[in-house]
Amino acid sequence: MKDKIDTSTYKEINRAKKQKEKNKNVGKFAKGKYGHSKNYRIYRLVLALILLILILADVVISIIFFHTRKTVFIVFACLLAIPFARNIVDVIMTFKAKPLSSEEYEKTKELSDRTSRDFLYDISITEEDGMYYIPCMVIYNNNILCYTPEVKDAKTREKIKSSLGSVNVDDTNYRIFITEKYQTFEKEVTKLRDADEQTLEMDSKVELKILSMGI
Repeated sequence: MKDKIDTSTYKEINRAKKQKEKNKNVGKFAKGKYGHSKNYRIYRLVLALILLILILADVVISIIFFHTRKTVFIVFACLLAIPFARNIVDVIMTFKAKPLSSEEYEKTKELSDRTSRDFLYDISITEEDGMYYIPCMVIYNNNILCYTPEVKDAKTREKIKSSLGSVNVDDTNYRIFITEKYQTFEKEVTKLRDADEQTLEMDSKVELKILSMGI
């Protein structure tokens, strides 16, 4: 089990905290909300297209007006190529994300309302060997329950479990449960007991860490 994930820095956790606060107010597709992965992909794709237009414009201006590519405009184009490549990588990464269908989302939303437990959606975990995706998650009372209908492979579930194990705080080991079956997920959620304020505070810290683990 990993001691600490590289992405769990104070800066990233603070960013996730700000996004969570924004989510409560106007962030309809912020991290943890259903539809985040699709919205994020569109956002990154638009940025990549804008950067590509600027890069091409720099090259065209250099050739038309100076009849050479050896100008300062090409330097700007090279600099813009870095964020362009990053946005393209993010777009490619989000294609691996398979969110819940609208029917499944409605079922989990009803379960959330019925049990008074907050659900997280479209959670991603970026690792050196790729990205893991969790369509639905519950963090409550030292439990992390994940619903991953597309993850049938037990080895992949173990890798996700190992990655999530790195978010334990205050020497508290969270129980991590991952299932691809909705009935099993529903049963586990309904079994959750009410938590005290101290545990809820730890749950909030774990949530921020998990939100900082992916895109």
